[in-house]
Amino acid sequence: MDNTLAAFLAYFRRLATDNLALRDFVHGPSGRIIAGSRRELTYPLLWLETPSLALADKDGTAPLGQRHAALIVLDSASASDYADQDAKWASTEAIALEVLSRMRRDYKARQFVAFSLDGTVLEAVATLTVAGEIGWRFEFSLSDYPAPLTYDATRWH
Repeated sequence: MDNTLAAFLAYFRRLATDNLALRDFVHGPSGRIIAGSRRELTYPLLWLETPSLALADKDGTAPLGQRHAALIVLDSASASDYADQDAKWASTEAIALEVLSRMRRDYKARQFVAFSLDGTVLEAVATLTVAGEIGWRFEFSLSDYPAPLTYDATRWH
């Protein structure tokens, strides 16, 4: 996978499509998760927060990029049905772990250069008062890609 935003989004869209439990994929800023309408979404879903791109020079010879992002696995749950909530906590945690395991597999197959579970925290997310959703979120980085940082003289006066 290259370090373009399009390739990054396509990778996670494919993860959501390939997983048998996930039924939808969404990407956007975290504010959209908090404020947005969810009527058009199908649960459970994978939400990719808009990634950032950190840049570094490798000995001044090759710019490298590191994508920082967060994934959220969400499902709808009844605010008044605790048994349903418990079941959704368990199922969304299992899906989140499946996604992490696929990312580890893809890292080992060299689809991206650097990915580690060190320091990864699977954080509970509950928006029951807003949209009746619960799930799990984790932040991660994919790093050491050649950065899409190439000077093109034809694009300048």
